[in-house]
Amino acid sequence: MAEEAKSKILDACRAALRIPAFVNDYDEEISDVIEAARAELVAGGVSEDKAHDDSDGRVRLAIKVYVKANFGMDNPDAEKFMRSFETMLTSMSGDSAYNGGDAA
Repeated sequence: MAEEAKSKILDACRAALRIPAFVNDYDEEISDVIEAARAELVAGGVSEDKAHDDSDGRVRLAIKVYVKANFGMDNPDAEKFMRSFETMLTSMSGDSAYNGGDAA
């Protein structure tokens, strides 16, 4: 089940990057960036459980935006995507549904 969820977020990120589903040459790099996104969510105040909840739309979107900001080398929109991720992270870390009920 965990592998299926991992595959779904990988597929979603691949689609967000406009990489066709049959192209898996970049899967290892994308997977690494997905894990980095989760680590950033946790470091920013999102609970570990929530950062790994791929059924949550805000978590999925934050991960996809982070991946879009950090995948590849020559992304002219990287800074814009990172600002968007940071805005989402700030919002999520202040929400008790995402920070484990801790006061922000």
